[in-house]
Amino acid sequence: MNKQHKTGFVAIVGRPNVGKSTLLNAILGEKIAITSAKPQTTRTNIQGILTKEDSQIIYIDTPGYHNAKDSINKMMVQQAKDSLDNAQVIYMLIQPDEFMGPELESLIKVLEKTDAVKFLVVNKVDNFKREQVYDIANKFFPKLEFKHVLPVSALKGTNVDKLIELTIEELPEGDPLFIDDEITTQPEKLLVSEFIREQVFRRLKDEIPYQIIVETEKIEDRNDDLMYIAASIIVNRESQKGIVIGKGGRELKEISTAARISLSNFFGVKIYLELYVKVIEGWQTKDEYLRLQGLY
Repeated sequence: MNKQHKTGFVAIVGRPNVGKSTLLNAILGEKIAITSAKPQTTRTNIQGILTKEDSQIIYIDTPGYHNAKDSINKMMVQQAKDSLDNAQVIYMLIQPDEFMGPELESLIKVLEKTDAVKFLVVNKVDNFKREQVYDIANKFFPKLEFKHVLPVSALKGTNVDKLIELTIEELPEGDPLFIDDEITTQPEKLLVSEFIREQVFRRLKDEIPYQIIVETEKIEDRNDDLMYIAASIIVNRESQKGIVIGKGGRELKEISTAARISLSNFFGVKIYLELYVKVIEGWQTKDEYLRLQGLY
């Protein structure tokens, strides 16, 4: 008798900077979500697809759940909530030094209303003592009806295969929704924008990254081994433009070089990247630019 195929949605939720995007990349074995030491890097729900012979898991990497004050952050938090509607499994991702503050209390209340199977996933265990991992698991486990508790290291891959195995057990039977070689539902232009935005986060050390957006204006396959990309980093003020460009264009050159390497690794071809900086005051209030980030 043939084994039944399983298909389902899994939402990864947690506070900013607990490693949700790193975990998604580790699960897929491919980088589709940008990562940074800065919190709130992910602005929109990113879907990654893991296809195996007898199963397909569609992962939703949500923006960090936090106390949102401005319109963009409120939209990000709402997207995190919306992602739970269709999920059969939810990973609540925490780290061993997690603090049970108002944000997590609020998130737990949201999760209580869902019927999905819940996993408590303790990430970054490679950076903490075993006692800290046990203590945080014991502290959080009574908060919700968690079916599984699993310590992982998304960065090193520890227990990631076990997490996938346990997840498949909880999925309903169903046919695959995507073809075998598809690993993300992200539109190509948004994916390119995110790879570039990641390098802005990594290169600039102040608050500038939170006030920028990247617009991918053109993508062309020039031949089988060369992709041309034109994109703009959009900032709020003229003074920010100077910071992004840097003295003698140094910052922009570094961002462009790092983004080109990252994009080349992902697409498997050489990348010719033309990167500009534009000033558009108040872009955060303009629907056309919020749509660029998948927030509308």
